[in-house]
Amino acid sequence: MKNQIKWIVLSFAAIMSCAIHAATKVTVHTARMTPQPPGYEAGLDDHLREKAQRMIIAPTCLLKQVSIPYTQLASSHDLSLIETNSTSISQLIITKLHSKKIGCGGFEDVTYSWQVFKQNTHPTDPAIFLNNYVFPKKPPVKKYGIHFQRDVYYYFTQYDPVVMWNNLNTLTLYEDRYADSDTGVAATNWIKNQIEEMVKQSHRHDVTISFIPTGTDYKQSSLVVKFGNSNEPGIVIGAHIDTVRSDWEGFKPGADDDGSGAVTVLEAARTLIMNHAHFRRPIYFIWYAAEEEGSIGSEYVVDQFVRKNIPIDAVIQFDLTGYAYPDESTLWLMTDHVDSDLTHYLKQLIDTYLNKPVKFTRCGYACSDHARWTDMGFAAAMPAETEMRYTNPNIHHPTDTTDKLSLLHMCDYLRLALAFAVELAEPVETTTSVRHEQIFNGAER
Repeated sequence: MKNQIKWIVLSFAAIMSCAIHAATKVTVHTARMTPQPPGYEAGLDDHLREKAQRMIIAPTCLLKQVSIPYTQLASSHDLSLIETNSTSISQLIITKLHSKKIGCGGFEDVTYSWQVFKQNTHPTDPAIFLNNYVFPKKPPVKKYGIHFQRDVYYYFTQYDPVVMWNNLNTLTLYEDRYADSDTGVAATNWIKNQIEEMVKQSHRHDVTISFIPTGTDYKQSSLVVKFGNSNEPGIVIGAHIDTVRSDWEGFKPGADDDGSGAVTVLEAARTLIMNHAHFRRPIYFIWYAAEEEGSIGSEYVVDQFVRKNIPIDAVIQFDLTGYAYPDESTLWLMTDHVDSDLTHYLKQLIDTYLNKPVKFTRCGYACSDHARWTDMGFAAAMPAETEMRYTNPNIHHPTDTTDKLSLLHMCDYLRLALAFAVELAEPVETTTSVRHEQIFNGAER
């Protein structure tokens, strides 16, 4: 009991560090700067490439809110499979913000999956294709528990809110991180460069970095970082790196959507990589491309994991972690298009390690990239920064800037990510245990 109390005290110091930096964070300059951010090459052509007809799955309630030309190929349980032109995607993106707030949801671009289905299924029946999404496979029942409290509290003392906040400021310097722009590519490469520098500094040989292209329609690829050499069933901790296009109202900093989630995942990765962590199961840190366009990047990511038979036990998605409405500390969990057992396990993690109030909300269909994992029968869950009806009103606008966000709130979701990683990836005895003892016995502070 005394040991546990001491670790809690040490982790509380890390929490206070977040609070101190949160009190002063708004003084950080967040406006667009010259020269351009790291990885950007001036003069590259960012024109939009014309795209072919798109296959979309969307809830009926969303389609009733838009005026776009489309052909309905199938419908089932308030979902429709439609074919529409590429220019309609912009209207769907604009409309889905309000749609999510009222529990209707967003949409999934399933063009690639539809092409694969047509190649492998004869005759091609749109109703069968749609039903694969209406009635996805159920993941195997898992038993989750709390087993590694000392390890979790140790890593709570190792993250750095200043690093996370500085990383967020860097991401918001890009004109946008749109998936078909060179700035979108540069932002993803910047994340990759941060991981490579961590690996170099920590002298690790168990981190694999790879890109998964987003088909042929988008320049930006998804970034996948495998942490650990094990082939055991792994866990996925993800966020999306893209924003909407800057030609809508101008500059799109995307501080909350989803810069906040992207740097939450990045700081979780840094904390584990730089502190000699070793786990029985691999952890996949993923930054998805083209989420705003209908979760297209995650479609290709999940497809590759399935094709390569890469086993995954649990998936968590951090899409928006910085906006606290109305400046209160509740952590929210999505209840729809998720695995209920894994979602309730997130509540258990919050109750155990964060001691913060937990409430539940719903988004409707296809809220973020975790939905692609759910579609394919994987256990996936998604925390939310606030109740959906009070979602940050600045997202997708030039006003989605860091001064609207709470660093303290972001630290809560960072701690959830670390607890999720440590408990489910299962730490093994390494030299990290010596560092645990050094900190515990007061040799390091």
